[in-house]
Amino acid sequence: MTAQFSDTFIYKDHEYALIGIKGTELFDPNLLGITPNGMSTACYRGYYSVYKMADTGILLNKLTLIGRSYKLIPIDGVMPKTNDDETVYRNLKHVVPFTGIIRLAKDFIEDYYIHMGFQKATAYKKVLDIKFENGKIVEIKDRSDDMEKKRGAFKKHYDSSGIEERIEEAFSLDLEWE
Repeated sequence: MTAQFSDTFIYKDHEYALIGIKGTELFDPNLLGITPNGMSTACYRGYYSVYKMADTGILLNKLTLIGRSYKLIPIDGVMPKTNDDETVYRNLKHVVPFTGIIRLAKDFIEDYYIHMGFQKATAYKKVLDIKFENGKIVEIKDRSDDMEKKRGAFKKHYDSSGIEERIEEAFSLDLEWE
């Protein structure tokens, strides 16, 4: 099992990894008729995204599909560039009407790396929980101090768990896993 590519959010000119989500789906290329057909052990769903958070809401900025997609269609008038490894839509401004909470993190602490699934909040120095309604920011909570107090707890739990539990928890983006 391999650590997974996380989606990225650009917020106030900083890049954050999406490490947790609760609510509606952010973006699914299948809903636009784009079916990812590639897969990597580091990207089981076959795609990853970059979002920008602006005053107007969440915008899908970049979509990378692993491998070659058989049906290439424009997203909001933008056609992708394709090579042997990936298909990439750049400079998108696709509105994402997300309702729910996302957990973003930056400044990863290498000592807490888990080589499977998604990294957890206690492995980062900066952690934000951001609540949205229809893509608009409603509330931002800085959870960095909370995660610092719990630092190492998930890795310790992970290292002492059985394989099935490890897999389930490591690949989860549920907000409960810190």
